Amino acid sequence: MRYYIGFDDTDTLDADRGTGKLARWFESCLPAHLHFLGAVRQQLPRLPEIPYTSHNSAACVMVAGPDATDDICGKLVDLASAHIADHFLPGSDPGLCVAAREPAIQPAFFDFAQRCTHAVVSQEAARTAARHMHLSDHGGSGDG
Repeated sequence: MRYYIGFDDTDTLDADRGTGKLARWFESCLPAHLHFLGAVRQQLPRLPEIPYTSHNSAACVMVAGPDATDDICGKLVDLASAHIADHFLPGSDPGLCVAAREPAIQPAFFDFAQRCTHAVVSQEAARTAARHMHLSDHGGSGDG
């Protein structure tokens, strides 16, 4: 089974590290039965209505492991939440999303993701789109 762990807005403008680095460091948090597949950067829109640190990007870590019936998503949420708490920078607005490839990521989610590439979306729309996965804020306004 493939799992996705999304990190956003964990840094500040004067930071010595960004969200991408925090995401890559997450590999060291994984237990032996989970295999780090990589981390990818996602470019988010740079619109005047959206506050961002420098480039407005998020990061997604991909992990392979046992089937979702083993509550791997719950374990990943716990690990990623602790990782954010250990490494985010004060003044940032960190957010976390964790999902299994199936059944959590539904076709409607891809429509939402496509809309995010060029438009401002609300927290309510994000929570609705992510209703089959974990989505949480870890400080600030919850916009990260």
